[in-house]
Amino acid sequence: MTDSRETVVPAATTPAVPVRPEAYDTATRAALEHIDGQAVRTVADGRPERTRKGYAQDWTSWSKFCAASGVPLLAVTAGTLVMFVEWLWTQPGWKKGTCTAPSTIDRRISGTVVSARAEHGVKLKDGVARLARNRLRQLVKEMEANGEIRGRGQAPPLLVDHLAAISAACPDNLMGLRDRALVLRHFAVAGREHELAATRVRDYADDPGGLLADLRVSKVRPRVVPVPYGSRPALCPVRA
Repeated sequence: MTDSRETVVPAATTPAVPVRPEAYDTATRAALEHIDGQAVRTVADGRPERTRKGYAQDWTSWSKFCAASGVPLLAVTAGTLVMFVEWLWTQPGWKKGTCTAPSTIDRRISGTVVSARAEHGVKLKDGVARLARNRLRQLVKEMEANGEIRGRGQAPPLLVDHLAAISAACPDNLMGLRDRALVLRHFAVAGREHELAATRVRDYADDPGGLLADLRVSKVRPRVVPVPYGSRPALCPVRA
């Protein structure tokens, strides 16, 4: 017996062609710009307080340069950043009689670029600071050739003898025990201040060799650091 029913084949549908970005209408462009701005703000607000303060200082320095040179405040370009470097090179340093250190100038460049993008919505070219950093390297070479010294220099290291003196100065009470544990643990993990400040009891685990410190919050990178027993009980972070 033959089935007389006809087989219905659905008509082929043509997929919709997506709208190209250059064809977006004004309302769509405005909405996308608002979303981008909110995303930048969210990331900026998530930075550590110390980083935000540093960027604010860098932008203040850029603002002073613009006022002194006549450069528009938002004209952050390869050329104006080179001018900024040369201007900073002549500015006074951290104390009277000194000039701005190269490391400070490098940070000012970074802070200015980040602030222009995140705080003021300026769309900058990739590598906009490359030329300025090349100019800074040239100035540093000239400085070294002339025997000039800028900045505070490398900080003196904290030695074991210093650590012993700090530990001995902690009083024999709960506050002293807390301070001793903090400084010895700080030394043991070679951590930044904010890394230690962000840790909680849950971030430390027992380990056959001592402790494991889970540094979850870090400017550089989160990491788990072994904290071994110290050979000198008075300086042992695990015992403390």
